[in-house]
Amino acid sequence: MDILNILKAALENGLIWGLFVLGVYISYRVLDIADLSVEGTFPFGACLAALLIFEGVHPLLATILAVLGGVIVGIITGVLHAKLKIPAILAGIISMTGLWSINLFVLGLSQKFGNTLANLTIKNTVFKGLTELLTLNMTFGNVALWKYVGRLTIVVIFVVLVFVALYYFFGTTLGMAVRATGINDRMARAQGINTKRMIILGLAISNGLVALSGALLAQRLSTATVDMGRGTIVIGLASIIIGEAIFGKRDFKMSLISVLVGSAVYQLLEAVAVELNVVNYLKLVVAVIITIILTIPLIKPALSKKLGLYNKYTSGGNTNA
Repeated sequence: MDILNILKAALENGLIWGLFVLGVYISYRVLDIADLSVEGTFPFGACLAALLIFEGVHPLLATILAVLGGVIVGIITGVLHAKLKIPAILAGIISMTGLWSINLFVLGLSQKFGNTLANLTIKNTVFKGLTELLTLNMTFGNVALWKYVGRLTIVVIFVVLVFVALYYFFGTTLGMAVRATGINDRMARAQGINTKRMIILGLAISNGLVALSGALLAQRLSTATVDMGRGTIVIGLASIIIGEAIFGKRDFKMSLISVLVGSAVYQLLEAVAVELNVVNYLKLVVAVIITIILTIPLIKPALSKKLGLYNKYTSGGNTNA
């Protein structure tokens, strides 16, 4: 087992997926909404960015447009839930279902249909410029390593920009209104906050980040497929829960950091599973881990009570003796 390569892959993939997890965190923790539309938004961002790059658009502009596409998806989901009173889970499912056909249509514009799983291969990416610069005229040294450094640097720049933007936005009056809506929507309305608009805004930001993650992963893999988002909600929730298990639920800044760390840990587990050829069982293991972590708040008081009674009983027994 090549430990160094596993750690390198976990770090790079963890940061890319970390943007996805940040998006899920905003809907799941900040807004307290289980938004399943992310399973459609993720490949939508990937497919849209890949199509635009394939058609000659600059990769950075294609990435930005993919983010805007994700924002639009979030707005639609938010309107379905907040304005049309459709339950959040159903609103997400509706968006996710519709995006499957939209993603097929987007990839179909490039005339690159496969069978049921359409895909599109691209060569130009946001990573290309820096990786080529770092390896230009290199006659010795590890070219693959410097390409990795170039890709990682670009990913880190995106993550830092997003992290800073989220931290400062959710510290503003508008951002605090979004957080208040998720904490207690009735109290937020009593304070004069338009909670419907806050839900739509929060889901727009969430899906924009998800689309950004999809766009970067498509460029990292140099391909996009319509089924890239299948099961991604599990990755997002698992990463959030793993991060919270490590750091606990603290202030907002630490919560954002825990999300990124949880994403890296999940990708590390996945990389190890691939190396051990047990990747088919990874989601089962993750499901068990999530179940255990989520039930700890229920088990811990009961266990503490039993241990307290046991200690009291044994202490009393020793006293009588």
